[in-house]
Amino acid sequence: MFTVIVKGLIVKDQQALTLKRHDKQAYGAGFWELVGGKLKDGETIEEGLEREILEETGIGTTLTRLLYATSNYSSSLGSVLILVYLMTPHSLEVTLSHEHMDYRWAKLPELRRLIAPQILEDLDRYGALDIDELK
Repeated sequence: MFTVIVKGLIVKDQQALTLKRHDKQAYGAGFWELVGGKLKDGETIEEGLEREILEETGIGTTLTRLLYATSNYSSSLGSVLILVYLMTPHSLEVTLSHEHMDYRWAKLPELRRLIAPQILEDLDRYGALDIDELK
């Protein structure tokens, strides 16, 4: 059985939204990441991704397209399927949840500096940052 994690690369005006996980989070404390999380039982991918983005940022979004899918193994979650989608925000006004302590709308060079190395590795492996929306 897989845990499905959905992530959104939210892009507006050549800037992507990245969130910094709160220092008190059990996993990834202090890391900059994309918005998203685990699907709940019975949710569609779109429903789960839009819910996670709304919960973590207060922003409504529209799913544009799938950027990539990958899998890995986590000692806490077991087998994990990760789906990363390009999203268009309805607003730029971010309201952070308790999971995160900071956010940035970042142009590509800054995004590359901020994002956690293991996440950046996947983004680069699948060409997710080589999109016209970020150029």
